[in-house]
Amino acid sequence: MNNRSLTRKILYILLIVGLLLPLFYLGRPPIGGSGKIAELRSRYAIGQADLGKLDPTSESMKLATLGMRGIASTILWLRADYFKEEKYFDRFSATLNQIALLQPHFISVWQHQAHNLSYNVSPEFEDYRQRYEWVKKGIDYLVKGTKFNTRKPILQYELGHYVGNKLGKADEKLQYRDLFRNDKEFHKYFVEEGLNAVSDDSLGPDRKPDNWLVGKQWFEEAYKLVQEGIPIKKSAHLLYSYAPLWQMYHGEAIEDEGVLDERAKFVWEKAGREWKEFGNRELGGTGSVAVTLRSLEIAKQSLIELKEKFAELTQSVRDKVIASKKTKVPEAKLAAFEKADADRSVLEKMTASEVAMAIEPTYQELASELPREQRVEALEMATDLRGAEEYYRTTNSLRDQVNYSYWEVRALAEQQQMMVDARRLMFEANQLIDVADIKGSVEKFEGSFVRWDKVFRYYPVVMTEDVGGDVLKAIERYKKLADEELDDRFVLFEFMKFRRAYDADYLDFNVEQTLSNWKSAALDLGTPEDFFSTDLSEAYRKAGDKQTQPAGEPSPGETKPAEPASEGEMPKDAPAPSDPQQPGDSKSEPSKPEGQPGKPEGQAGKPEGQVGGQSPSGNRPPTLENPGR
Repeated sequence: MNNRSLTRKILYILLIVGLLLPLFYLGRPPIGGSGKIAELRSRYAIGQADLGKLDPTSESMKLATLGMRGIASTILWLRADYFKEEKYFDRFSATLNQIALLQPHFISVWQHQAHNLSYNVSPEFEDYRQRYEWVKKGIDYLVKGTKFNTRKPILQYELGHYVGNKLGKADEKLQYRDLFRNDKEFHKYFVEEGLNAVSDDSLGPDRKPDNWLVGKQWFEEAYKLVQEGIPIKKSAHLLYSYAPLWQMYHGEAIEDEGVLDERAKFVWEKAGREWKEFGNRELGGTGSVAVTLRSLEIAKQSLIELKEKFAELTQSVRDKVIASKKTKVPEAKLAAFEKADADRSVLEKMTASEVAMAIEPTYQELASELPREQRVEALEMATDLRGAEEYYRTTNSLRDQVNYSYWEVRALAEQQQMMVDARRLMFEANQLIDVADIKGSVEKFEGSFVRWDKVFRYYPVVMTEDVGGDVLKAIERYKKLADEELDDRFVLFEFMKFRRAYDADYLDFNVEQTLSNWKSAALDLGTPEDFFSTDLSEAYRKAGDKQTQPAGEPSPGETKPAEPASEGEMPKDAPAPSDPQQPGDSKSEPSKPEGQPGKPEGQAGKPEGQVGGQSPSGNRPPTLENPGR
């Protein structure tokens, strides 16, 4: 009995030793040995030394939990939430540091708790200086995370958002930006952590670090890691859009703060150049073809040419295929389709549209009906067409997601002296309101509005985003100062109507059609140098002469032929009488005493009732009521 027990124990010992031998072989260090596990760690860079900095304190914490690191982490997360809810913010911050020691390579720790510090805790304080300090703590938490996770570009990406977006878009952005510019200790901290926040690329017009430009540098650090082959869970077109966007936001910020001179133009020129480089970057595409956002027009033209060639090749069989597909359509639906559009009811119009889509031949159907000698060529062309359509759809979709067209035009518009002057006059008008100089503010506003009108004519898309909103707010302030309603003699009257309709529903068909007509009219205005260098009133007449109108309508500024007048009746195109009140006018503009504000700089000598070089009846951009007029 005893011998059997002894034999079993010896067997167990031999099995344990036998299992230890392969473990020893696999776990041998790479120096002086050939440990398989060490080799795999090195090959795939998954050892802790490869992930980032090693902290002895972190290892001690793991040992102190006796293998129950997960349980300890869960307890600390619960305590952190408790301290946040009870507003014990110092204890909350200390607990987050303990969590980081237990889970230094768990990225969600750094992301979630940094957001807690910068976005959730900071608003709990009334003083904006205290809020700024807690925003900094969140940024500092992310910076520490980058040291423990050197192969995780998502943290640099997050830092770009925090430094740029949180400091530059918050309600306290003016105060935050000013505190950041003068926070030398924070700049020094960034430099110590590997980001040169005092380089020329980070300095604003006052030669101090700007939060948008420092945030842009963090994005560029993320780009370096991605280009080294380290993956990031972000779409390429969104990821690479942020650095040039931050340059543009920097331009917006300094203009809001009153930097309205050549320095602002230089910032936007650089932004436009970087946005163009982003548009030329190859992004994930369709199949083996990489997409570039600036290739949309080329893709569109290529698609049109392919369709024309295919239509020419398959024209002989198109009617046959359509006739064959019509036989499968129910007679009731086919009857609605055969009716003239004017005779159809609403339901029949919907049915006709459905039938038209159903009988439209596919590329494959057309190619299959061709003679054998043409079929192969047609099938190859059909494959090319599908690829071209997919490329065009993808490119267009990616452009829409980053609002590429708007920012491309915006960068060009902001480089024009006319737009800089419009912004400057509007900024000065708001400053004069603060010192109760009503007369001076009105003059500045009016000088700004005639310039905005010119900018909107040449770059209509600028009306659709923040710029248009800012101008509309300025118009509302101007109305209160002038204490009068604005009628169609006001230089930005059509813009006002458009912008209000856009704010109500920017997807409305009439809004889109009106904007499209403004864009079409802008194509006929010549080069920006010619358009913006002429006198304001002359420029409006030129723009009006070239605007496209619907059939039967004269171009803006063009006079209709005079109709024959009855005996004793004044012709309709005869000069107006000296009294500005016209029959049917609900309101006349009183003449202004000499020296009264209302005529902006450079507009002296315009006819009574003419604002910004634009007459009440002519030189009007397209309207919502008649989107071509």
